Parts: sequence; C-alpha cells; structure tokens
Amino acid sequence: MSLFDQVNTKENSNEDALKEKHVPIISVSKIGDNKCRVKVDAGGGGKHPNEMDHFIQWVEIQIDDLYVGRTEFSAGIMDPFTEFVINCKTPCSISVLSRCNKHGLWLNKVTYKG
Repeated sequence: MSLFDQVNTKENSNEDALKEKHVPIISVSKIGDNKCRVKVDAGGGGKHPNEMDHFIQWVEIQIDDLYVGRTEFSAGIMDPFTEFVINCKTPCSISVLSRCNKHGLWLNKVTYKG
C-alpha cells in the first residue's frame, strides 16, 4: 500500500523508513472559558524538508470531527507552523490533517480536557 492510498498516522505508517517527520505535532493551551489556542507544527519540529519539490502544502483542523479551518503554506518561504484560536467545549477531540506533496496525508488527534 502506498502512502497516497490512505490517511497516514503514527500507528499505520513507518516514518523511520521515510527518514522524516510527517505526523503533525499539536499543542493546546487554555486562554479563556471554552477558548483555547491550538499550535500545529506540521514539519515535525523542523525535521521535514521545506523545498520546492518537497514540502508541507497545508494543514486542516477539526474539532469533534467538524472542519473549522485550514492554513496553506508556500514551499521554501513559509515554515509549516500555524496556530488557531478556537471556541470549544471540553472535553473535545482536536484533529489535524496535513499534506506532504511527496508523502500524502498525515493525521494526528488529541483530546483536550481544558
């Protein structure tokens, strides 16, 4: 099965074979009642290439499986890092889907408990 035949996660892929990091890193912090800041590092902490022929194209965020936003990146110009401020009830599931132009879709999920 190719990386483009599925949504890849830590559990169903072998990132060591790719020698890069693709699974988005998600960090969440509370900033008010039912409001949080979600930081996304889609480049695996700077370990993913950011070149014209190999880069993270975009990330999307979902809260409890509801699409709420997207950030797109330009190769070589923008690092694949973004943040969202969201209104959410707790607990909630926060999912981030990213796309590498060479290695397909990558998903990570966290549960935010406030």
